[in-house]
Amino acid sequence: MFRIGEFAQIAQVSTRQLRFYDQLELLRPEHTDQQSGYRYYAIRQLPRLNAILALKDLGLTLEQIGSLLEEAVSPEALRGMLLLKKTETEQAIQVEKQRLRHIESRIAQIDRQGGSAGYDVVAKSLPSQPILATHHSVAGFEEAGPLVAAVAAAGQAGLRPSSRGNLVVLARNDPDSDRLDLTIGYLLPRARERGLTVDGFTFSPQNLPAIKTAATVVRQGTNPESHAAFGAIGTWIEANGYSITGPSREIFLEPVLKPPGFEKALVEIQFPVAATA
Repeated sequence: MFRIGEFAQIAQVSTRQLRFYDQLELLRPEHTDQQSGYRYYAIRQLPRLNAILALKDLGLTLEQIGSLLEEAVSPEALRGMLLLKKTETEQAIQVEKQRLRHIESRIAQIDRQGGSAGYDVVAKSLPSQPILATHHSVAGFEEAGPLVAAVAAAGQAGLRPSSRGNLVVLARNDPDSDRLDLTIGYLLPRARERGLTVDGFTFSPQNLPAIKTAATVVRQGTNPESHAAFGAIGTWIEANGYSITGPSREIFLEPVLKPPGFEKALVEIQFPVAATA
């Protein structure tokens, strides 16, 4: 028989690993000296250790491996375990492929700009949220600014501070005309049943749908340079193999009717996207 260090060298594993398998009763020493506590292993235990290592390499848990070695798992159950692990591995590969595209996109951005400055685009999931909003159609972005300011003021006048969250603007380009369809309102801390009419604006309760994947960026206010932030999202979407699946959203993260105001308040732009491949 071999002492634990010798057996570990033969098996090409660590003594710590063998001690751990002993604690879990996956691989008990052939003999343990009662006085010294030394563990001794027989060469015939090597196939069992190799089986543990092979199954572990397939991604099975040590608990699953223990059941398999004790023949407490049927071939059908083992096949099910491996199919599940196969699916998990495929999903992990897709995540890493997406991460690689993000890295390549950022490298390209640095190469274009000569540095790492600029807007950082972040992909994230967004939950469904209740909102109280009003709908309007405008000729273009020139009309949108004053309208958003007026709606924001009306909503603020009609809703207590505890009953409203951030100002939100959804924008849809009408494909059959040059007009811009806007949904403007406030996020709500909880859903409500009744609408609201203030200063000629009619707000109705509705639900902002959840987004599985949104390309987002934070910019400052409605300043003339804001197109750069939208451009950064567009570049990111194209470079990472996504397509836009719905209207863009702008969430004003700071007050717009008092300092810092529309020109300086932080705004998060959100575009729902989906992988094209």
